[in-house]
Amino acid sequence: MSSTSVSPGLLIAPTQLNIYFGLFIYVTGVFGSIGNVIIYRSRSLRDRACSVYLLWRSVVDFVYMNSILLTRILQKGFKIPITTRYEYLCKIRQFGSSYGNQLAFMFLALATLDRIFLAHRSAGEPNQNFSSS
Repeated sequence: MSSTSVSPGLLIAPTQLNIYFGLFIYVTGVFGSIGNVIIYRSRSLRDRACSVYLLWRSVVDFVYMNSILLTRILQKGFKIPITTRYEYLCKIRQFGSSYGNQLAFMFLALATLDRIFLAHRSAGEPNQNFSSS
Protein backbone atom coordinates (compact mmCIF):
# COMPACT_ATOMS: atom_id res chain seq x y z
CA MET A 1 0.00 0.00 0.00
CA SER A 2 1.14 3.44 -0.74
CA SER A 3 0.76 6.06 1.92
CA THR A 4 -0.46 9.43 0.78
CA SER A 5 0.34 12.53 2.72
CA VAL A 6 -1.96 15.50 2.77
CA SER A 7 -0.57 18.98 2.74
CA PRO A 8 -0.84 20.80 6.08
CA GLY A 9 -2.39 23.75 4.28
CA LEU A 10 -5.14 21.48 3.01
CA LEU A 11 -5.82 20.21 6.51
CA ILE A 12 -6.18 23.69 7.99
CA ALA A 13 -8.30 25.10 5.13
CA PRO A 14 -11.73 24.02 6.51
CA THR A 15 -10.95 25.57 9.88
CA GLN A 16 -9.83 28.83 8.32
CA LEU A 17 -12.88 28.90 6.04
CA ASN A 18 -15.17 28.39 9.02
CA ILE A 19 -13.50 31.27 10.81
CA TYR A 20 -13.16 33.89 8.09
CA PHE A 21 -16.03 33.08 5.72
CA GLY A 22 -18.32 32.17 8.62
CA LEU A 23 -17.57 35.42 10.43
CA PHE A 24 -18.17 37.39 7.22
CA ILE A 25 -21.57 35.75 6.73
CA TYR A 26 -22.38 36.20 10.42
CA VAL A 27 -21.51 39.90 10.55
CA THR A 28 -23.28 40.77 7.30
CA GLY A 29 -26.31 38.70 8.31
CA VAL A 30 -26.62 40.34 11.71
CA PHE A 31 -26.23 43.84 10.28
CA GLY A 32 -28.72 43.03 7.52
CA SER A 33 -31.27 41.68 9.99
CA ILE A 34 -30.90 44.69 12.28
CA GLY A 35 -31.20 47.03 9.27
CA ASN A 36 -34.36 45.25 8.12
CA VAL A 37 -35.89 45.50 11.59
CA ILE A 38 -35.18 49.25 11.66
CA ILE A 39 -36.69 49.76 8.21
CA TYR A 40 -39.79 47.62 8.73
CA ARG A 41 -40.51 49.31 12.08
CA SER A 42 -40.67 52.71 10.39
CA ARG A 43 -43.90 54.65 10.65
CA SER A 44 -44.71 54.48 6.94
CA LEU A 45 -44.40 50.67 6.76
CA ARG A 46 -45.91 49.80 10.12
CA ASP A 47 -49.50 49.70 8.82
CA ARG A 48 -48.86 47.18 6.03
CA ALA A 49 -49.26 43.47 6.70
CA CYS A 50 -46.41 42.70 4.33
CA SER A 51 -43.95 44.67 6.44
CA VAL A 52 -45.08 42.86 9.58
CA TYR A 53 -44.30 39.51 7.94
CA LEU A 54 -40.92 40.75 6.74
CA LEU A 55 -40.17 42.23 10.16
CA TRP A 56 -40.73 38.86 11.81
CA ARG A 57 -38.67 37.16 9.10
CA SER A 58 -35.78 39.46 9.98
CA VAL A 59 -36.19 38.66 13.68
CA VAL A 60 -36.17 34.93 12.92
CA ASP A 61 -33.07 35.35 10.74
CA PHE A 62 -31.34 37.27 13.54
CA VAL A 63 -32.08 34.52 16.05
CA TYR A 64 -31.02 31.89 13.50
CA MET A 65 -27.70 33.65 12.92
CA ASN A 66 -27.00 33.85 16.64
CA SER A 67 -28.07 30.35 17.56
CA ILE A 68 -26.87 28.31 14.59
CA LEU A 69 -24.13 30.10 12.71
CA LEU A 70 -22.37 31.52 15.74
CA THR A 71 -22.18 28.15 17.46
CA ARG A 72 -20.87 26.57 14.26
CA ILE A 73 -18.14 29.19 13.95
CA LEU A 74 -17.13 28.68 17.57
CA GLN A 75 -17.21 24.88 17.32
CA LYS A 76 -15.68 24.23 13.91
CA GLY A 77 -13.46 27.30 13.57
CA PHE A 78 -12.19 27.98 17.06
CA LYS A 79 -12.61 24.40 18.40
CA ILE A 80 -14.72 25.49 21.39
CA PRO A 81 -17.01 22.59 22.41
CA ILE A 82 -20.14 24.61 23.19
CA THR A 83 -22.90 22.14 22.45
CA THR A 84 -21.12 19.23 24.10
CA ARG A 85 -20.47 21.24 27.24
CA TYR A 86 -23.86 22.96 27.63
CA GLU A 87 -26.91 20.79 27.05
CA TYR A 88 -29.41 23.66 26.84
CA LEU A 89 -27.41 25.30 24.02
CA CYS A 90 -27.48 22.02 22.14
CA LYS A 91 -31.28 21.89 22.51
CA ILE A 92 -31.70 25.51 21.41
CA ARG A 93 -29.44 24.89 18.42
CA GLN A 94 -31.37 21.77 17.44
CA PHE A 95 -34.71 23.61 17.71
CA GLY A 96 -33.37 26.60 15.79
CA SER A 97 -31.95 24.49 13.00
CA SER A 98 -35.21 22.56 12.67
CA TYR A 99 -37.64 25.47 12.68
CA GLY A 100 -35.64 28.59 11.86
CA ASN A 101 -35.55 28.12 8.11
CA GLN A 102 -39.17 26.98 8.04
CA LEU A 103 -40.36 30.05 9.93
CA ALA A 104 -38.33 32.41 7.74
CA PHE A 105 -39.72 30.79 4.59
CA MET A 106 -43.26 30.89 5.98
CA PHE A 107 -43.06 34.62 6.72
CA LEU A 108 -41.62 35.29 3.26
CA ALA A 109 -44.41 33.22 1.66
CA LEU A 110 -47.05 35.09 3.68
CA ALA A 111 -45.59 38.45 2.63
CA THR A 112 -45.58 37.32 -1.00
CA LEU A 113 -49.18 36.10 -0.80
CA ASP A 114 -50.20 39.38 0.82
CA ARG A 115 -48.71 41.33 -2.08
CA ILE A 116 -50.30 39.01 -4.67
CA PHE A 117 -53.76 39.26 -3.11
CA LEU A 118 -53.43 43.01 -2.75
CA ALA A 119 -52.59 43.34 -6.45
CA HIS A 120 -55.64 41.36 -7.59
CA ARG A 121 -58.88 43.14 -8.23
CA SER A 122 -61.93 42.34 -6.20
CA ALA A 123 -64.75 40.32 -7.80
CA GLY A 124 -67.11 43.30 -7.89
CA GLU A 125 -64.89 45.53 -10.06
CA PRO A 126 -65.70 45.76 -13.76
CA ASN A 127 -63.14 44.41 -16.17
CA GLN A 128 -61.48 47.31 -17.98
CA ASN A 129 -59.85 45.14 -20.66
CA PHE A 130 -63.05 44.23 -22.50
CA SER A 131 -65.11 47.40 -22.58
CA SER A 132 -68.10 47.38 -24.87
CA SER A 133 -68.25 50.10 -27.53
